[in-house]
Amino acid sequence: MLKHWKTIKHVAAILCILMIVSGCGNNDATKSNGVKAESIGNNGMRGMANNHSHLPGHHAVTDYDRDNASMKQAIKNLPGVSDSNVTFNGADAYVTIKLAPGLQAREIPTLEQQAATVLRFNFPRYTIHVTSMK
Repeated sequence: MLKHWKTIKHVAAILCILMIVSGCGNNDATKSNGVKAESIGNNGMRGMANNHSHLPGHHAVTDYDRDNASMKQAIKNLPGVSDSNVTFNGADAYVTIKLAPGLQAREIPTLEQQAATVLRFNFPRYTIHVTSMK
């Protein structure tokens, strides 16, 4: 029994040495296949800047025409909105809501606030200004 224990110790020791040696000797960032590892420069985004350029909301794929259509779509189903008009002046979006017939005068401020909230949430890059007309 003692002989087997010594053999197990020797095998374990050899395995440990092999594991240690296999991880040493390649500290220069050159892999065994000759490819040198390079890091991405520090661009503040950990290499992720412009990585997802086709996502909605990214400056490279949005323009005023698309934003205009998207803003109209975002508020068209609010109760009391029959149509809307959006104009832009830089980072300001001026939204005019055409009120649905039969809307009470006391409901207008609430509707304007709801439209502004929806648009501010979905289009944070703009300063939203909402007005209404009959």
